Amino acid sequence: MNKSFVITLLCVLPLLGACGQKHDDAQPTAEAEKKSFLSKAISSAATKASGEVRKKLREEDIELGSKDRNAPKAKITPQGDLVIDGRTIDIDDTQRAMLLEYRDQIATVAEAGAEVGLIAAEAAGDAVGAAIKGIFSGNSDDVEKKIEADVEARIKEPLQRLCGTLPPLLETQQALAESIPEFAPYRKMDQSDIDDCMKEDGMRGVRIDI
Repeated sequence: MNKSFVITLLCVLPLLGACGQKHDDAQPTAEAEKKSFLSKAISSAATKASGEVRKKLREEDIELGSKDRNAPKAKITPQGDLVIDGRTIDIDDTQRAMLLEYRDQIATVAEAGAEVGLIAAEAAGDAVGAAIKGIFSGNSDDVEKKIEADVEARIKEPLQRLCGTLPPLLETQQALAESIPEFAPYRKMDQSDIDDCMKEDGMRGVRIDI
């Protein structure tokens, strides 16, 4: 799980605690309403963001990053053209098919990541509600551990699915770098990205460099 979420939440807890001290007579109904509002707001924002990402990756140019800071800008168009520094690279039908497959695989990885983000966002909303409830009830000592355990449990399977999308992506990226010399500088992934994702401590935060 991304620890920044836990840290951010814990930074808010003292403020919520102070609020609880001023409103000891808060009713359970008010607590439930706060939890519901927060959960819906977080989930709605995450759903909208993931939808925009999916649309962009499926319908617009996909920009390619490079470990070489001096590498010119590069992108793959929805038609499978490789454009580097404004110039369309000459490719054959086989290479175009590979570039289109690479686009699809990037979109698949992004969609798997969006699923993880959505579930984590929903869990975050529930966690904030639980934290508020714990503070009002005077039982906030174990809030952090419970929140972390709950979020990790809920994102475990979607995170495994995300990791499972990486090997085909790496294979296609390697094939493109071998087939199209101009693509080589934009080959950023390596086996360590997959290994890190698959590790148990990958639950602490996954960074995929594609």
